Amino acid sequence: MKRIRMGTLAILAIGIAGYAIVQYGVIGLEKAGFVMQKINLGEVLPNLWGWMLGVHIVTSIFALVLGPFQLMESIRQKNRLLHKRLGYIYMAGVAGGGLTGLYLAYYATGGVVAQTGFAMLAMCWMITIFLAIRAAVQRNIVQHRQWTMINYSLTFAAVTLRIWLGIFTLLFGPAQYEIYYAYIAWICWVPNVIFITLYLRRKTSFAH
Repeated sequence: MKRIRMGTLAILAIGIAGYAIVQYGVIGLEKAGFVMQKINLGEVLPNLWGWMLGVHIVTSIFALVLGPFQLMESIRQKNRLLHKRLGYIYMAGVAGGGLTGLYLAYYATGGVVAQTGFAMLAMCWMITIFLAIRAAVQRNIVQHRQWTMINYSLTFAAVTLRIWLGIFTLLFGPAQYEIYYAYIAWICWVPNVIFITLYLRRKTSFAH
């Protein structure tokens, strides 16, 4: 059952990473659906925004794809050196994605609600990876794994955001995009954190 869950996470993560590569790498940043949507809404974006978006996409893809493999016990136990090296790359991906995400949040479609939601996501993302690293340095493996799982639930917002976006678009159509995108800025990550926190608490209670 655990392998199925991790496999599903990996497939969804790789799928969204592939989608991002096609959208922004093959089609091009200027013609990507997300960017075109902002342009059609009349949003004025500085040149730096495009560069920051590019860095955000690349670094976040590394974190998104590597996360499930970092959480797989088979890889972690059999090759600790590989786990450690991939951890450095994952950490760099979160740091790059978080810092650029904090900048991009200021330009989020949907006003203050969306801006605050994405800014909080970026900050929580960076804080939890710091806590995961600190636990690893202190050799507290249990806490390290718990913080890593919470951190990846935030990384996985890249997947849940697109799932929610698809659902809201089907329900309300593209005309209401500015309204529901503000809510998606929160529900793409808050339920993820609540779910994994409850899961870890339940697991801990069973262990005792």
